[in-house]
Amino acid sequence: MIESAIKNYLGRTNHKAFNIKGVMFDMDGVLFDSMPLHAEAWVKTFGLFGIPFTKRQVYLNEGRTGAATIDDEFLKHFGRHSTASEQQEIYHIKSGIFKQMTKPGLIPGITDVLLYLAENNIARTVVTGSGESTTLDRIELNFPNIFNRSMMVTALDVKQGKPYPEPYLMGLQKLGLAPNEALVVENAPMGIQAGVAAGVLTIGVNTGILSKTDLENAGADLVLDNMQQLLEVLKAMTSLQSV
Repeated sequence: MIESAIKNYLGRTNHKAFNIKGVMFDMDGVLFDSMPLHAEAWVKTFGLFGIPFTKRQVYLNEGRTGAATIDDEFLKHFGRHSTASEQQEIYHIKSGIFKQMTKPGLIPGITDVLLYLAENNIARTVVTGSGESTTLDRIELNFPNIFNRSMMVTALDVKQGKPYPEPYLMGLQKLGLAPNEALVVENAPMGIQAGVAAGVLTIGVNTGILSKTDLENAGADLVLDNMQQLLEVLKAMTSLQSV
């Protein structure tokens, strides 16, 4: 399974080898089990503005900046772009609803994955479409000494969020790695598309309500069911490199 994924990745990128030196993680649905809460907050918020929006749509849009999601819905339902002030108002309401909810727990198994990478001196960073002001603090609180704050990429750092490659290209730049020296871990189609577009081997871990096919169709090199499987994949990758 691992060898096949790497072979396919090398075939689509024309790289001669894959050598894992760093891993770039999405945040919601990868580090934190926060997507059900985000889904509820987005559905409620759009409803206040007369925009029908489903939880599945939230998962399909995950990874985009809030402004891009809002603008897309305005085009669909009102036939015009949203203004900057409308984007700020709607995102502020959505953030307020989200912050009133119970704090999300961690995705099961993610701590073991991160500790394994740290123990094997494999670089880690977070590449998220979130623009929440508390994002970085929450990561540092739950994963002390795992991530370097200056290496993270958020919605505030990029002009074009996922599914465009800019977030992951910026992540590569911050880590000082070539595309064939890194791995992207995502849980949603747009994030997977961004990782693939950046030329990085991209693994989808299906932690939400979407189907495996949704992640495969987005272009993931490998789709897994949980973080325990990801840990085994990482161990196999490092083992292959040591041969």
